Amino acid sequence: MANQSDLGKFISERRHANGLSQKELADRLGVYQPTISMWEQSKAKPDARQIILLEKILGVITNAQEREEDSQTPLSAWLSRVMAKRNVTATEVATNAGVSVPTIYNLLSGRAENPQARTLRAIEAALGEKFEPTEKVRESGDSGSVGELIDFDPHDKGQIPEKPGVYVFYDISQRPIYVGQATNIADRIQDHLDKFWFKRPIVELGAYIEINDKKLRNQVETVLIQFLKKNAAINKNKTARD
Repeated sequence: MANQSDLGKFISERRHANGLSQKELADRLGVYQPTISMWEQSKAKPDARQIILLEKILGVITNAQEREEDSQTPLSAWLSRVMAKRNVTATEVATNAGVSVPTIYNLLSGRAENPQARTLRAIEAALGEKFEPTEKVRESGDSGSVGELIDFDPHDKGQIPEKPGVYVFYDISQRPIYVGQATNIADRIQDHLDKFWFKRPIVELGAYIEINDKKLRNQVETVLIQFLKKNAAINKNKTARD
């Protein structure tokens, strides 16, 4: 565990790496902005519960050996660098790109690594700079094939894919909690909207694989649920039991 001085420094470093202002971080934690300022100046210290919440939002902050670059993906590193160069916040980028603020948070933190092409293009346009990936993403959706896992914000209607495939919901700690499949993922997710569990932080992020073949979709969904076993916290109907 880092001492109080180190902890304040790490909170500040991780907050900046995630593109958050003190007020934005305070709002997500349910505290006031001066509280964040006091923590970062080492004049006060978050309690154990607040540290858990901080780590869910910012990543590991309590290990003195943890460095920012260790947890960054190529996309999060690019986004963090360009936002710093443009001197813009996550909220400003989200507004200009027409995406949700959590989408930007999830990309900055590395929780989301492979956004939909239209989401990435909107962010690139908002920042005025193109992201150059090191690897070419596989094409997906051909009948009888399984493509790339694509991230999306399930709470942003504009990002939910209107495609056939298998989808997964993750909680804020990146634990997969639900697996589903549909001929139109957007229509299926519409059925989840009034469910008590369909809200942040229980459902924080979504990802999908486009699969046109119905039989293959059913097979992939079943295998994923059985693989997750009890970790599929919400839908366990296809989980194999001893």
